[in-house]
Amino acid sequence: MAEVLDTSRCAECAFKSLLFEKLEFDELLELDGAKKEVKFEKGEKILKEGSEIKEFVYLKKGLVKLSKKTPNKKDHIISVSKPKTFIGFLTVFSHDTYQYSLTALEESTLCFIDIHLIKKIIQENGLFAMDVLAKISQVSDEIIHRRVNICSKQLRGRIAYLLIFFSKDIYHNTKFELPLTRKEFGELIDMSTENVIRILSEFRRDGLIKIDGSKIEILNFESLDKVSRFG
Repeated sequence: MAEVLDTSRCAECAFKSLLFEKLEFDELLELDGAKKEVKFEKGEKILKEGSEIKEFVYLKKGLVKLSKKTPNKKDHIISVSKPKTFIGFLTVFSHDTYQYSLTALEESTLCFIDIHLIKKIIQENGLFAMDVLAKISQVSDEIIHRRVNICSKQLRGRIAYLLIFFSKDIYHNTKFELPLTRKEFGELIDMSTENVIRILSEFRRDGLIKIDGSKIEILNFESLDKVSRFG
């Protein structure tokens, strides 16, 4: 169940330099009075598609999936966001309601800041506004780049790409617990659950990975990376 935490002062936060370093001290004090830090358990819904945008959201710790309803009302995963990411960027300045849902894939801590205050500071602080625009571009570029990479690959290459992504970019370890179900894994890379299961089994048989339920160990990183790049 979501739990509101005691928060540190914005001026003292280790993550201030990611976006808020261009703010004046009095602006940081304003943020202190307009934010809250919340911890979510694995599987908890953080934001629901269609709900009113009230806050600017930053992922401080954990892992979150962004999903959107398809025309037949099924959830489709757009991307997975890692820590130190402003995960509300793609909606907050263009719509009044969230255009996707956010769900915790593991225990996650997020910082929520009143959206009206953020917009006020943007209007008053040009350097901060430029930083916000740069971050929006960066987030958009990362999602587009990842989707193009995935869609340009064959089935084996897509799964290898995602395993390398979790190993290298998320957990920084060749051993990790896959935060997605096989069904979610398939949604993220546009594959059926059956194909995901089949190809993971092929990778295990070929000695590329070891599987124990949701636990993955990459045994031959170089070969798996080659499948990811050329598969």
